[in-house]
Amino acid sequence: MWKKLETKRYIVAGLLLTLASVACTGKRNGVTGQNNEPDIHGPLLSNVAMNDPNAGAQLLSGFYGVENNAWRWTAGTFSVLLKTPSGAGQRGATLTVAFSLPDVEIQKLKDNGITASINGALVKSEKYETGGSYVFSADVPAALLSADSVKVDFALDRTMRADGDKRDLGIIANSVSISSR
Repeated sequence: MWKKLETKRYIVAGLLLTLASVACTGKRNGVTGQNNEPDIHGPLLSNVAMNDPNAGAQLLSGFYGVENNAWRWTAGTFSVLLKTPSGAGQRGATLTVAFSLPDVEIQKLKDNGITASINGALVKSEKYETGGSYVFSADVPAALLSADSVKVDFALDRTMRADGDKRDLGIIANSVSISSR
């Protein structure tokens, strides 16, 4: 009897491990993980709206799920893949992030800064001391835009945790884009 019970335990344990490994390969509702080779369905975009259901593959890391069918919270660091606009390799481009800082975040943190870099090169840092809606805008030199696409990395000075929320929250992102000058 004990042998049968022990055999059943091994079978159940094996099934649970198999189910767990299958479950781990599915989509997560939390922050997107690192994705070095995104599976892009459709054309790569220069303007990524956070509510675009096709944009998820371009959000490489540090983005939480879409909220209110409009925006996403970011983590303290986040990355996005953007199509290099036509002519940007010769004339340069402008990188923009439309986002909000809630008043409650500024009350807790006092201020917050955002830094953007491309290929490890600092593009711009800017500090914000009041809550509200903003557009972070940075000139990108042509030398950083020679490839068909560009990975843009962002880092925030601070994150916060809302009451009852286990996520590290950065900014409320609406869109990230790059346009030729």
